[in-house]
Amino acid sequence: MKYWKVINRLAVFCLFMSLTACSTENAVVGSIGVSDVKSSGCKASASLLDSRPEYYNSFVGQKSVLRLSFGADNIVNGRFEDFMDNCAIDLFHVGVGSSEGKIILILYPDKDMLTNCLCRYDVDFKMQNIVSGNYQLEVYHTTADKQISKDNMVYSGTVNLKKGKEVVLTMSR
Repeated sequence: MKYWKVINRLAVFCLFMSLTACSTENAVVGSIGVSDVKSSGCKASASLLDSRPEYYNSFVGQKSVLRLSFGADNIVNGRFEDFMDNCAIDLFHVGVGSSEGKIILILYPDKDMLTNCLCRYDVDFKMQNIVSGNYQLEVYHTTADKQISKDNMVYSGTVNLKKGKEVVLTMSR
């Protein structure tokens, strides 16, 4: 009889654990990570001191884009295209954070230096552990200190990531 109580309690405990483990419909995937970050080097440059004013104004007025392509194995291939920063940058990094349907991407250089010229760069990267669906996306282009604020936010909106579909987002600068 006393073994019956132990077996009963063990069965109830196992049932409770199995029910709580399956209590959500959304797939739970590990934290989002970034890998394979590659910078293009300076593609084009302009200087306020050395460039014609109309060229410089046109150069600075061009908006950059972020391309996101959902591939196999819950990997998103990303490309920051034509991002503008100073000419002394050798390498860019991409940071990512996520919580409850929100993804924060941070593009930042390896160092900060004051120069009198600007370059356009492409930065390719991969994000792992993403499931298909809608996400609130915030993108920041910061200095090497990675401090985010409204001033360095270049995109905020909802994106729908689906396998085989590319999303092209125009940044605010």
